[in-house]
Amino acid sequence: MFERFTPAARQVVVRAQEEARAFGHPWLGTEHLLLGVLAEPQAPAVSVLSDLGVTLDTGRAALRKLVGLGRGGLGESDADALRTLGIDLDEVRRRAEARFGPGALDRPPRQRTRRLMRRRRGRCEAGDATGHLPFMPRAKRALERAAREAATLGDVYIGVEHLLLGLLDPKNNMATELLRHLGADPDIARSRVLAALGKAA
Repeated sequence: MFERFTPAARQVVVRAQEEARAFGHPWLGTEHLLLGVLAEPQAPAVSVLSDLGVTLDTGRAALRKLVGLGRGGLGESDADALRTLGIDLDEVRRRAEARFGPGALDRPPRQRTRRLMRRRRGRCEAGDATGHLPFMPRAKRALERAAREAATLGDVYIGVEHLLLGLLDPKNNMATELLRHLGADPDIARSRVLAALGKAA
């Protein structure tokens, strides 16, 4: 399926991995894929979300509030304490990534570090040394839905717009919960994305 992804859609998945790591989450869920979509501001589907008041920053804030940070990340109380000192962690991250690239402040996953250390000691073990986080079942279903959305629209490729449509699951997932938390109705977002695609075709 990934061979049909456009370069921008592939970047969404890469960015979703980076967002999950930044939150200290050991999984990749629909919430991270949504942040990956929002990190592609030039994609027409993202302007639909922007018009509904959903941005990368508001998405991150909502995820921090609804799910929180995993082990090794700073909690909301830590961020509040730093804010009283005039330190905005989101701004620090934005500046670091602008200067040094996405994920500049992320730590490498512990599993990968351990595997690389074992390899250096000459004890090569089987396993994924790429450090990719495992996809949660709903995230896998969202990618499958994206492929079906592309096929339904008659597209041979899977783009950012298809990924967003795949995330807008009527059965609910964390991505749709985030949208609702931000006051955006997933059904309205879906109809607007489809309308935007109709105009473009």
